[in-house]
Amino acid sequence: MVLRATAEQEAAQEAFAAGRDLALVAGAGTGKTSTLVMMGSASRGQGLYVAFNKPIAAEARKRFGPNVRCRTSHSLAHQAVGRRFQGRLDASRHMPLSRTARLLGLDRDLAVDKKRLRATTLARLVMEMVRRFCYSTDEQVAARHLGAVNGLDDRGVQYLAEVLLKRARWAWDDICSPEGELPFQHDHYLKMWALTRPRLHADFVLLDEAQDTNPVLEEIFLAQDAQRVCVGDPAQQIYEWRHAKDIMSSFPGQRMELTQSFRFGPAIAEVANRWLRAASSTMQLTGHASGVSGLGQADVPDAVLCRGNADALAEVLRFLDQGVPVALVGGGKPLLKIAQAAIDLQAGRRTSHHELFLFSSWGEVQEYAEQDSAAADLKALVDLVDTYGPQQIIAAVQRMTSEDQARVVVSTVHKAKGREWQRVRIGNGFTPEAGEDAARGVHPAEARLIYVAVTRARELLDPTGIQWAEAQINTGSRTDATSTPEGVPLAALPLTGQLQYPRSPMSLFLERHLPRTDRLISAYQQQVRTLPPAVQPMNERRPNYAALGHTIDYRLRLALGHGPGEAVNAGMWLLGSLAPLEGAPAADVRLALHKAGTALMARLEAHVEGTTRLENEELTRLCHVAGFFEAVYRNGTFSRRRNLLALADERTMLEDLTAAVPAYALEDITDQMALAEQPFAAFRQLPDHRRVCGPVFAGSADLGGADADFIVDGLLIDCKATIRPHSLNRAAVQQLTGYLLLDYDDTYSIDRVGLYLSRHGSLITWTVPQFLNDLGARAPLPQLRRQLRDHLRQSKQAKRPAHG
Repeated sequence: MVLRATAEQEAAQEAFAAGRDLALVAGAGTGKTSTLVMMGSASRGQGLYVAFNKPIAAEARKRFGPNVRCRTSHSLAHQAVGRRFQGRLDASRHMPLSRTARLLGLDRDLAVDKKRLRATTLARLVMEMVRRFCYSTDEQVAARHLGAVNGLDDRGVQYLAEVLLKRARWAWDDICSPEGELPFQHDHYLKMWALTRPRLHADFVLLDEAQDTNPVLEEIFLAQDAQRVCVGDPAQQIYEWRHAKDIMSSFPGQRMELTQSFRFGPAIAEVANRWLRAASSTMQLTGHASGVSGLGQADVPDAVLCRGNADALAEVLRFLDQGVPVALVGGGKPLLKIAQAAIDLQAGRRTSHHELFLFSSWGEVQEYAEQDSAAADLKALVDLVDTYGPQQIIAAVQRMTSEDQARVVVSTVHKAKGREWQRVRIGNGFTPEAGEDAARGVHPAEARLIYVAVTRARELLDPTGIQWAEAQINTGSRTDATSTPEGVPLAALPLTGQLQYPRSPMSLFLERHLPRTDRLISAYQQQVRTLPPAVQPMNERRPNYAALGHTIDYRLRLALGHGPGEAVNAGMWLLGSLAPLEGAPAADVRLALHKAGTALMARLEAHVEGTTRLENEELTRLCHVAGFFEAVYRNGTFSRRRNLLALADERTMLEDLTAAVPAYALEDITDQMALAEQPFAAFRQLPDHRRVCGPVFAGSADLGGADADFIVDGLLIDCKATIRPHSLNRAAVQQLTGYLLLDYDDTYSIDRVGLYLSRHGSLITWTVPQFLNDLGARAPLPQLRRQLRDHLRQSKQAKRPAHG
């Protein structure tokens, strides 16, 4: 049966035929592959379809015409680079870790925080650092490529990263040599290929599953001169924890949607749409009119989808007890490994398990998982073992069957993505943790996971495991289209906050009146292609990029003769006021911090006025500390995580805080300031009244605030301390646009706008007419400002309660 193209598919075909780059947002079951096949078959050009994995590529070859090659990124890399290393791939397939350790020169154990790491463990960590590097856009292995090491605190992991970094860089050099001896993996030749800045030989490139693209492939795709189409569903982005990126948010293509689902009917579509709204998506699906689907109880469904492994195992055990043949997607090998590791640790023996190798007993594992807030993944494993016991886990795995012989398939949602079944039951794990307030509702990230789960069903959806959440989103307590998940009115958010929500007043206005961010981003990406690599802290495992961003912003303001801004003062006074503040320390500590902040601002003010001259290092230390005061004001909370102020007690003075500024921050800001010397030289020569830092606009009062970085001689500049400049997204462009429009009365006489990339020393500018034209402005600037003012004020008025 040949299905006719929907109106949305035809529109996408027409846009493709016109040669446009496209960001095709395809909801669950909406025929995205069919649409791409239609595009390819209607083109006379040579195309390339890049699939998420090998089976998808193989299936696509059966559907696309001869003018479209269907490949994975790894197959492209193997053809270009990897085949030269095929001998090494084969020879090192089963190389023991002991030999890898010897090749790396690791011939003894390493003591870290009273823990002892074996040489073979160190070798595995080195090779994992290289693997993480291979999935980054970095050009050199860095300390941050060391993953989490359970059992060590931050200081211990930092020390370990410093020790292993030299070995990891040597390992990469060995891997890149055809004569190298270390184990060679498929990810290695993918990275080698990416570093050559490859050109994909095609007239058009179709990228599938674009919402979960690894950074390496993202950079290659964005750099192509061919016509580009990325397709995916941002509401199905559930692999952020694996560092996958939603390329669609920053892709400079015309955004189009496919919303007609061929997988299920209206009943399941209605459930899916509720979860799309909860995930802050503006897309709404239409169920296939002839599709027979519904909601109901399924005692023996085709599939049960759960939140985590422990919940999935509980379902497996339940079906085994009932005598129902059951399979677990992905198999039981990982469960066997954790069970055997638990048996060893419970018996007082060490284990080589990659997440538990540092522990000497199971009790030590339990204590660490309970006390360390960063050990959430480990806690899930501990709960699994403690709930069922390792012997029962092993027995369950041994009794499971293969999928082709199972009556029921059990899976976590992550492993079920991309699959579908006739009858699906939503299992356990989605309910709030004990002690959580269910009335607080569902976070958008969790809503995306549930959206993926409910859209796996074709005929029958049993929503048993999410009934509490269904009640929440039905009442709209947190997922009101005009409020954040926390219940804050969107109209009350500051500019940057509103741009995170497509239904906010500012986002709606910009989408309606200045819709063509794709053209501006495309022009910008052309300019950043030739930039050198970003300066960045290479020897620090977990650089605090947010704090570094504040620090360089303040240093640049000081270079222009201005202080760090009122937000720092506001945070300092919030601490000193003793007003309610979530997470705040005791009153005497708050007063000590307020006193230190007062001293900080006095020193910087004296420097600006010229009564004292501070050296660069002291300025950086003061600015770094100042950023944490601003964070208190911006966040409205006092976070304990990665907060230098959290180190304070009632005796803390400013000198204690500045002494705690890490060395990597001093080095990084020195590098960024050196890059700023040339771009900012002319600005420093301007009269003071033509150098405005932290400008506040007339329209700031019509939302929750908006203050930009700089306006110098009519040039509005937003400073970006990003290490990935090509990933500039829609929100960044709209932020700059928002600042321009919020200057209702033209107080600052802005005639140009620009982005300063502080880690590259590059200033990219547009004239205001050019900027607005690229954005597709439908009215002149004065009219746009008036329209925005009226729109924002009407939005605020609409949220006020009526009085009888």
